Amino acid sequence: MVLIALVYGRWPSVLATVINVISFDLFFVAPRGTLAVSDVQYLLTFGVMLTVGLLIGNLTAGVRYQARVARYRERRTRHLYEMSKALAVGRSQQDIATTSERFIASTFQARSQLLLPDAQGKLLPLTHQPGLTPWDDAIARWSFDKGQPAGAGTDTLPGVPYQILPLKSAARTWGLLVVEPENLRQLMIPEQQRLLETFTLLVASALERLTLTASEEQARLTSERESLRNSLLAALSHDLRTPLTVLFGQAEILTLDLASEGSKHAPQANEIRQHVLNTTRLVNNLLDMARIQSGGFNLHKEWLTLEEVVGSALRMLEPSLGGQHIQLDLPDPLQLVHVDGPLFERVLINLLENAHKYAGARASIGIRAEADARQLSLEVWITVQGSRQARNRLSLINSPAATKSRRSLASGWALPSVRPSSTSTAGPSPPATGPRAAPHSVLHCREKRPLNWKSYLRNCD
Repeated sequence: MVLIALVYGRWPSVLATVINVISFDLFFVAPRGTLAVSDVQYLLTFGVMLTVGLLIGNLTAGVRYQARVARYRERRTRHLYEMSKALAVGRSQQDIATTSERFIASTFQARSQLLLPDAQGKLLPLTHQPGLTPWDDAIARWSFDKGQPAGAGTDTLPGVPYQILPLKSAARTWGLLVVEPENLRQLMIPEQQRLLETFTLLVASALERLTLTASEEQARLTSERESLRNSLLAALSHDLRTPLTVLFGQAEILTLDLASEGSKHAPQANEIRQHVLNTTRLVNNLLDMARIQSGGFNLHKEWLTLEEVVGSALRMLEPSLGGQHIQLDLPDPLQLVHVDGPLFERVLINLLENAHKYAGARASIGIRAEADARQLSLEVWITVQGSRQARNRLSLINSPAATKSRRSLASGWALPSVRPSSTSTAGPSPPATGPRAAPHSVLHCREKRPLNWKSYLRNCD
């Protein structure tokens, strides 16, 4: 009975117990060969035998069931361990998809497919699974967007022969897992559902690990690149600025000494001083441009008056303008702007220097400001009374060619160094009309939003 209960289960052991009692009555109790009982005491014996047999068979069947459950749990734990180990060594989404499909097929006797969104957000399979029922794209998109399962055993499209499970982590939904079992009823067992949910968590964790690993690697490369760039910029800054500073100081002393003595060489010394100053400004612009293009340039915004910003730029340009008059049209000099003062001054200096260098002595240069409730528009305009050749020269003021010309010492580099940090705001400015219908540049500065100041540079012929 014990062997029968171990091998066949509870009910076969009950049948074996009854057959055992009947056989004892037929072959060992007089009269033999019949079911008749001559002594009543044998009835008690039969009852004890039947009770003991049923009890032993039931206990043995229970042990057999517990052993089967233990084997199933051990197999489930082994599958989870092996799947976790295989997913941990996966280096791509293709490896994760292949691993998940293989373990789901061996554990649930089911075909499966992993769907991941592409760059446009469309859900696409990573592998081809022959024999899998085509899924509904609308239901798959709904499951991905809502993070809810769909298909068989759910409230959404329960009549299909497959189940769609979202691959969710704490951060986001990474994709979908489509599972189509050979026996749908077996997949609906609660314990099987819990195991399948555990599989989806493992796959989602593996996808998240891949993303985090890629982000970490990118961050590490960016950090190393920035560290190398900063070291190079620091070395260049020291090696270039130090001799230029010394040279400027010596030129300044020489200029003052020659001027005090009334020497005829004082203008040449002053010219040397001015060229050293322009070279220093060029070096500063080059280093700033390198920092901006690397993304390591931070704007330090502050509230400044328009008169202060424009006046500071004009004072710095006074030696290089050679006495040329700049016309100002500032309706409200005390207008406040939220900008990075030194960087905004550099924009103005660049525009005015380029205009002065390439427009010629007959050009009229001016600055005009207009303000409304949202932004401040600052226009640098040029008017030329001359030939077509002069107008052609004007087209170079803000062109890339001007920045590479030998005549542009420091001014040409300031504009491209500022452009990476500026973006357009309210769209193109309307074309200029009237006497100022000449090349001009417009800067739009937002006043009330705590963002980086915006600039829009535009040439108008």
